[in-house]
Order: sequence, then structure tokens, then C-alpha cells
Amino acid sequence: MTCACSLDPSALATRLDAWRRVAAQGRTVDVTDDRVVAVYPHSEALLHDLRALVAAEAECCSFLTFTIEERGDQLVSELSYPPQTPAPLRAFIAELTASA
Repeated sequence: MTCACSLDPSALATRLDAWRRVAAQGRTVDVTDDRVVAVYPHSEALLHDLRALVAAEAECCSFLTFTIEERGDQLVSELSYPPQTPAPLRAFIAELTASA
């Protein structure tokens, strides 16, 4: 499993800012050993942003698995990663998603 980021520092900063803006809109977030589940208010703009970020991550971090479900008035996003994901990366993901 490769966990190296292929983004240059500027692109990485832009991507992280986009994730932080989305995470800040979260109602709840649940971080476990192998996944992060976040619940957001349902909005077409937020759904668009989530889908764009998931598509961008799929290009460079194929070891991550994302799902987004529309459930009435909320969006539920799940990010799963393999058990062998290094601890520093797990901590980084947890920190990034802890805005809710």
C-alpha cells in the first residue's frame, strides 16, 4: 500500500482547505480505527463539494474508500482505510475531520 501524497505543496494546501471547509459544516463525526463517518446537513452545494473532493482523492489515494449517501435532510459520508494504514496518516485524517 502506497501512502505518499502526489500533490505539490500548493495543491495539497488547497485540497486541505477544501476538506476543512466541508468538515466545518459537519453535524457529527465518528472516527474509529478503520473509518470516519461524518453527517452533514443536506445541501446540493455541499453534496457537489463532497463528490468533487471524493473524486479528487480517488485519483491520488486509491487505498481510501469513500461513500456518500443522501438520507432525507442529511448527507452521510464514510471514509474507510485499510488496517495497515500508518498511524500518522490515521491521526492526520482524524484531525482533518474533527471539525464537526
